Amino acid sequence: MALQLFGYIMSITGLCGLIVGTFTNEWKIIGHENDQTVTRDEYEGLWMECEIRSSSVAICKYYNSLLHQTYEIQLARVMMIISIVFASLAALVAISGLRCSRCLEENEKSKDRTAFAGGILFVCGGLCALGITSWFMYGIVENFFQDTHNDRYVIGRSLIGAFVGSMLCLFGGVLLCACSVTHLRSNKNLSTHQIPKNPGKDYV
Repeated sequence: MALQLFGYIMSITGLCGLIVGTFTNEWKIIGHENDQTVTRDEYEGLWMECEIRSSSVAICKYYNSLLHQTYEIQLARVMMIISIVFASLAALVAISGLRCSRCLEENEKSKDRTAFAGGILFVCGGLCALGITSWFMYGIVENFFQDTHNDRYVIGRSLIGAFVGSMLCLFGGVLLCACSVTHLRSNKNLSTHQIPKNPGKDYV
């Protein structure tokens, strides 16, 4: 029960990381070679770009068109939204299958199967986010070493948060699935080796 609950809490934490990482704007930040000459900072997210001037005031603006963006931005939006949807559904499904909850108490097999289904959804959401964040990071690193300008983009905190959230969803979902399979197997073994109600009458 403790491992199952730990997996669920891990997955919920990952879901929060996915949401925060998706809707904050520091996916990539301008990296300067000489920080002493910096008079402004620039960073971009999936929905808007921001600039911090010397007065420490952040000025953010939405992209002119949400549809006319680079394919990296568009693909990242789609995959992150899909991952959040999967993880949100998983959170709703898995909670009724937890051993510490009172849902489906009359049928332990259905309870374990529900928790397993929630774990699978968490794994799917984690894989979607993990794939897109890893690919996005790879693109930033590749452009960093190919670009010869002084100001180059580096990986931002929002992207790191989304990556960590995807890992938490993935491992939490795997843990939920493993605990559910263990419970199903133990219940199956108990059902195949039932103790007779009247053992004295089974022998002559």
